[in-house]
Amino acid sequence: MIKRIVLLGHPVAHSLSPAFQQAAFDHLGLPVRYELMDVSPKGLAAAVAALRADPDLIGANVTIPHKETIGALLDSVTEETTAIGAVNTITRAGSRLVGRNTDVAGLRGALDALLDGRRTPRAALILGAGGAARAAVAALVGAAVGQISITNRHLRRAEQVAAAASKTWPHLAIRAVPWHESILVEEAARVGIVINATSLGLSLKDVPPLPAAAFREGQFLIDAVYAPGGTPLVRSARAAGAEAADGLEMLLLQGAASFELWTGRPAPISIMRDALAAAAASSTHAGESPAVIGGAQ
Repeated sequence: MIKRIVLLGHPVAHSLSPAFQQAAFDHLGLPVRYELMDVSPKGLAAAVAALRADPDLIGANVTIPHKETIGALLDSVTEETTAIGAVNTITRAGSRLVGRNTDVAGLRGALDALLDGRRTPRAALILGAGGAARAAVAALVGAAVGQISITNRHLRRAEQVAAAASKTWPHLAIRAVPWHESILVEEAARVGIVINATSLGLSLKDVPPLPAAAFREGQFLIDAVYAPGGTPLVRSARAAGAEAADGLEMLLLQGAASFELWTGRPAPISIMRDALAAAAASSTHAGESPAVIGGAQ
């Protein structure tokens, strides 16, 4: 009997997740099919009910725009996921659907790879206030970052994320700052880590959310967006001497963590990495648009 895992989102056609997840299932000889499921916000409740009733479903991934809303439709959500405020992975416990979050593991792994054993900077700037940004806060706290500035084009959303984080981690110095270029350049200048958790850069025609003047040598950037040859933000940061990584490693590592939750088996990372690289190269050759994949599948 073939089991199913689906990726819930809107849109999802751009996703690279099926390529490397299916490669992992096939490599281990597991009878599982990883499928895309494009669901609009209006259809989300009905989709969750259908998944709960499907005996062949063993789990799911969740991507934009559902990560912050789907939790209320599930039977339970883990404590860590509640603190983050976003679900990106669903597991099944009998007839119950459980919301989890592996974005933190993906982002933390990508940060560790970028730092490569060097000391973690004390301060960071996060662009965005959605589910990926909330996961970024948790990952940074876990990496012993003690000062975080968070910004969003709608300041109120950044303030809400900062307030929630302060309750969860009272020791954390976190504040919301306005989305204004001069302010962001000033904030970026004083931090060692910048994380773009927005969809800006999804089009190669996009102006980077931060100019090159915001970056310097010795600084680290993680961009949740992937694009052939690097996103505008990654290219801008590297040109200024900063070290930067795009969303591919984040996607791989959060996907591996999800795989292990679904199967109870170690993820075949090398197989998944090769399949992801091939899929990314194929999408480049096909002229496809970049994708927001860091923790967003």
